[in-house]
Amino acid sequence: MNANKKTKAIIYARVSSKEQEETGYSLEAQEKLLKEHSDRKGFEIVKTYKVTESASKWQIRKTLGEMLTFACTNKAGIILCEKIDRLTRNLKDAAIIDDWVHSEDEREVHFVKENFVLNNQTRAHENFVWDMKVAMARFYTNNLSEEVRKGQKEKASQGWLPTKPPHGYKTIGEKGHKVHVVDDLTAPLIKKMFDLYATGNYSVKALADKMYSLGLRNRSGSKIGKSRMHEMLSNPFCYGKFLWKGQLYQGKHEPLVSKDLFDEVQMKLNGGRPRPYYNKHHTELRGKVLCGSCGKTVTWERQKGHWYGGCKQCKAQLDEKKQYIRQEDLEGRLLPHLVAVAPKSEKLLGVLTKALKESHSEEIEYHDTQVRAINTSLARVQQRKRVMYDDKLDERITADFYDQKLKEFTTEEEGLVSNLDKLKSDNTEYYKVGIAVHELALRARDIYLSEKATLEERRLLLAYAFSSISVLQGRIEPTYTPAFNFLAEWMPRVNPILEPRQNNPKTIISRGDLHISTPISSLELSEVQNNSRTSKKPSVKARQRQTVPPSRPLLRG
Repeated sequence: MNANKKTKAIIYARVSSKEQEETGYSLEAQEKLLKEHSDRKGFEIVKTYKVTESASKWQIRKTLGEMLTFACTNKAGIILCEKIDRLTRNLKDAAIIDDWVHSEDEREVHFVKENFVLNNQTRAHENFVWDMKVAMARFYTNNLSEEVRKGQKEKASQGWLPTKPPHGYKTIGEKGHKVHVVDDLTAPLIKKMFDLYATGNYSVKALADKMYSLGLRNRSGSKIGKSRMHEMLSNPFCYGKFLWKGQLYQGKHEPLVSKDLFDEVQMKLNGGRPRPYYNKHHTELRGKVLCGSCGKTVTWERQKGHWYGGCKQCKAQLDEKKQYIRQEDLEGRLLPHLVAVAPKSEKLLGVLTKALKESHSEEIEYHDTQVRAINTSLARVQQRKRVMYDDKLDERITADFYDQKLKEFTTEEEGLVSNLDKLKSDNTEYYKVGIAVHELALRARDIYLSEKATLEERRLLLAYAFSSISVLQGRIEPTYTPAFNFLAEWMPRVNPILEPRQNNPKTIISRGDLHISTPISSLELSEVQNNSRTSKKPSVKARQRQTVPPSRPLLRG
């Protein structure tokens, strides 16, 4: 080819890693080298293509296709590239380049650093060099991918997610030693997200809107969509584990929510109690009331300034004489179920509060005993794993037997660690939950009817008290949450015992602020004190998550 003739040429520069860019292989350095070569050869540069280290395989192939299309359209017969592995690292792309070169006699690819030109006149041994260098580049890529996968698997086995963490976490540390820690800016929003969805008051769409109003954004600063919100609620990373290549690993990062809360959210996401459909116009009972005939969620419609609920599935008669039941009528029949499980007076609530606080010392002692027992069991399991490994090395046991027992010991160890985490997170302050539940029950009706209470607060109150509500022909059948179910069983026995008795001729003794008649046995009084907690003493098994955690403030009218 005549070097003095101005021939159109295209520059193709590419870096595949930050290290290459920092050690002299930057895009600017490549472009400078290729322009100097073009000046020596008398080429006219008509286009420059640059591929960064962040480009995916699909983006690289797309850029290559765009470059060849541009070359054909603008009759640019020369492609300038630094080295063969800058242009292609797989046989498919190499074949595309080879076909483009051999389709016209004037087309060439110049690999400047290797002093190699690919064209129609390339001799057999030079073509062999071309094929070998493409194969070497392909081997380098495959080997690099294999090493990366090995490194990622090892990092996962050590308890660290090899990729970017989800919302609520950030990455710190140098390359090769990066770990994920809690992000103080977004972590509180993620915790709030789980708490709100666990109430059952929100669909995923409504939760996305709510979290946007609270300040949660995606990485580009936009609103998080419904499908992404569903993924975030389903990600086990938030409770201390993570999925990698289809396998669940125990993470070393700090959990944002408890396993119990995560499981409760999964139940509502994937087949638990029916979730409310998204609707702009919420009512207090939307998504909370079921048809007593078919079990489907009651649909609420606004007519003439009032909300009416009806079953769209079986068209059952929900009111005594009508198919639709008015919200005020249903509320009038539902609220007495809140009053029925509450302490009868402020004075009675004070006695229960005092009893719960006195029992707290027993809880601390029992809590410490359980922690010591679990730590002893953990040490025993870990010792057995070490001894069994030595037996395997000495060939006293078979590999199959070792794998079987290792799986059993690992499962037991994970269960013990989980139970230990639950005990630590409980912080032995069980009595605070008990006080909160009793206080909420006493004031529930007033809170619900208060003009100051918002719609969301009323829905939250119903979520604390009832796990489900069904109605048929005017009959209300509520199902209490675990905390309120305890009150429903216990308060009818506690109220008569601790209430002041008038005109009682029997001897009265004083205990605190209340007067209790002597026929009540000390055992009976002790039973009141012990059973007025909302949770039993913690056991080695997982304790059920309370409906009203101590960290949530009480609603007040």
